[in-house]
Amino acid sequence: MVQSSIDIGISFSGAAGNQFGKKIYTTMIPYKSIERFLVVFQDVQRNVNKARVKEIADYVLKGTNTRNYCFLSAVTATCRGEIEFDDQSKSVKIDINSVLSINDGQHRVEGIKLALNNLRKQVNNAKTDEEKLKLEEKLDYLENMCIPVVIFESMDKQYEQQLFHDLNNLAKTPTKSISLKFDNNDPYTAMAKELADENSYLIKYGVETEKTQLRENNPNLMLLSTLRNTISFMVCGSENDKSSVLTFENYDDIKATVTETFNEIFKALPADCNDRKKYIIGTAVTLQGIGKYVYTLLNDEEVVNWKDYIFGLQNINWKHDNKMWNGYGGSYDPEKGRFVFGGTGGGINGVRNALIENNHPIFSR
Repeated sequence: MVQSSIDIGISFSGAAGNQFGKKIYTTMIPYKSIERFLVVFQDVQRNVNKARVKEIADYVLKGTNTRNYCFLSAVTATCRGEIEFDDQSKSVKIDINSVLSINDGQHRVEGIKLALNNLRKQVNNAKTDEEKLKLEEKLDYLENMCIPVVIFESMDKQYEQQLFHDLNNLAKTPTKSISLKFDNNDPYTAMAKELADENSYLIKYGVETEKTQLRENNPNLMLLSTLRNTISFMVCGSENDKSSVLTFENYDDIKATVTETFNEIFKALPADCNDRKKYIIGTAVTLQGIGKYVYTLLNDEEVVNWKDYIFGLQNINWKHDNKMWNGYGGSYDPEKGRFVFGGTGGGINGVRNALIENNHPIFSR
């Protein structure tokens, strides 16, 4: 048995190996131990983005709910101090005076710390014993979660800087549509994916789930991200549902309404509405603007039957050269032979306003 060179340390189960001549260790560190060991040194890291930290903290706290699909990837760090591997117990032992310098994952670590602090504040501010007990159980659950950590044996500053550079330089951010394709936490994204596979009209006209934009030869009507945002505009009137109008608790009821709405919309639109050369319908701005128009109808007390107004969309001239659209967030470009929106937000509101002012309900069908 090899004698340990570390007199006082903390051990975590793990493994050891080599990479490009450097000793590396992998282990799982509980969230409650993160604050003790994982440290950011500015000479080998960028400045922390507080907005990103808050976003991750919210994500971590959501992960404590019953229905969750929350995951955090491994943090990469360099041990500044003594570290060793006990082959007999299969554990990584870190000297009590050592720290792990974070090379990749500082926002994940700071997000976990913030989540823990926020939950501890909730425990202290609990108004009843029952509420406090539930929060304490939630805090204990969170504190004992673990994050995988890849640890490189002590390296000088130049190596740590290169490690940070390489880890970030080799990483590639997936396209927005691909990210949405694999996101199961956002109810709007979940609904968009389900409708893209289930709704006969969306299947017919097509939803692009991987590309970031629709080129001329792409037969699909819209991107998955456009469908997701259109649903969000229908339900809450915005791309971001800050008031949680849609939740997984009321998901089925709202999905039924959204499905019915899409059916009514596509019945009223031209049969060849996916012809982007002919109509403005194939632009993300128009589709989202229609979604926002639907929200206006559903929340207008003077509208007796919103379907009458949706049915009236069949009398709208959706062609690029229709002068009606001028002034509603864009203008016709004769060189391109298309109506061009000046901006996303202005275009969405422009389409909504154009329909409010020019669309008329049809009461008999």
